Amino acid sequence: MEKETQDKRVQKTRQALLGAFFGLVLERRYDEIKIGDILERAGVGRSTFYEHFSNKDGILASSIAGPFQVLADATRPADNTAQLILLLEHFWDNRAIARGILLGAVRRKTTPVLVDLIEQRLKIDRADKFASLVIPVRLAAIQLAEGLLAPTAAWLTGDAQCSAEALALALRRTATATISALSRFPDRAVSASGAAVGRN
Repeated sequence: MEKETQDKRVQKTRQALLGAFFGLVLERRYDEIKIGDILERAGVGRSTFYEHFSNKDGILASSIAGPFQVLADATRPADNTAQLILLLEHFWDNRAIARGILLGAVRRKTTPVLVDLIEQRLKIDRADKFASLVIPVRLAAIQLAEGLLAPTAAWLTGDAQCSAEALALALRRTATATISALSRFPDRAVSASGAAVGRN
């Protein structure tokens, strides 16, 4: 019981820090946000912050890891178009925050989070096929991340309009097509629906 109470307290503190961070992202540019500002808004001490996050970039990475996992899953064999639609709708409903983390100088800090997630997935899904990629897996992950983030950011800024459903399908198809294009053995590629595609 005591451990459960402590776990709830830790989770509550973490959520307070993330909530404070998100509130500040809405009000200021990322480089203007100081750890002291987060602490003041969350009502916690500096040592408590460092129990949860290593620095400001750490809280940023943690705050986007969940949503970015859905984006990263677009590169996997299983079709996650439904989850992508929900994520894009969430981004749209919170586009002030989403634009704040997908555009400008902050993009240089958020893109590596997605690259890491995609690289992990490629290593799992293609563990026995590394030699089948025409470029190193890290470079493939970078290419895939940019292919997912660029249209999403443009959509959120209104550069072009379409439904969340259409964009989700496009992101999924682009990711799977890119993996196929990067494969030395395209007959082992995966379609957007997750089914193996043969080339005769």
